[in-house]
Amino acid sequence: MTTDEPGSETARAKSFGAVAAAYDAARPTFPAEALTWILGPGRLQILDLGAGTGKLSAVAAALGHDVVAVDPSEEMLSLCSRLPGVVTMVGAAESIPLAHGSVDAVIVGQAFHWFEHARALPEIARVLRSNGVLGLLWNYADKVVPWVRRLDRAIMGDDFLGGKGDGFDPVPILEQSGLFSPAETTRFRHWHDLDRGGLRQLAQSHSRVAVMTESRREAVLEQINAIYESTARPPEPLRMPYFTSCYRTRPSDLANYRRALDAPVAPPL
Repeated sequence: MTTDEPGSETARAKSFGAVAAAYDAARPTFPAEALTWILGPGRLQILDLGAGTGKLSAVAAALGHDVVAVDPSEEMLSLCSRLPGVVTMVGAAESIPLAHGSVDAVIVGQAFHWFEHARALPEIARVLRSNGVLGLLWNYADKVVPWVRRLDRAIMGDDFLGGKGDGFDPVPILEQSGLFSPAETTRFRHWHDLDRGGLRQLAQSHSRVAVMTESRREAVLEQINAIYESTARPPEPLRMPYFTSCYRTRPSDLANYRRALDAPVAPPL
């Protein structure tokens, strides 16, 4: 199997551009209090890395921060660029198109697990200021709720994990890099309202579904329809429970030393 065949990690990572509208319409936002916990007070220069359609950028801008959103997908960024107070740039976590020490914070929502960490973490440390902060966030549906567990099983198929675990853990990767301080972590609860079309779009926005053949995808969507029919009570929206796992960390002394050593020397006047 080539790395770009349906079902491969590369194909799944590249699939989001094709479902940008569904992603933007159906994926939940992030709680403002989660970002406040990461960033603290004051107005900051922020890089939203792997910004996608701007779910996290929108929250940061609404809190009064100056936001640059970077993502490799032009389709995703075309939606993000509509947000007030957000500047967009095409780029990758492994080669960030910003200068040394140019931002107070790097935030990553729902994307860090896609990065090539050996290259991305030095880049993140490079663009952060010495007292900056790296914040990582993931939204997870609360699979303790039976209908949410059925939804996850329909979408994930053989990858279904039921109610086990909270998903990806970035702490070992951060520790191994030596470029960041020990990470602090917490979580926040919130809910996302969906109608029938929104529930279908939520399924379509998942990379696993996006790379399916049309017949397999339609079979999954039929399961989604059945879940909506058995659970929703129109005209009330279907309230999907989420929790947001948050991690915050700062550049280590090693990262700050490397940045100072590698920073471009200003030309003579």
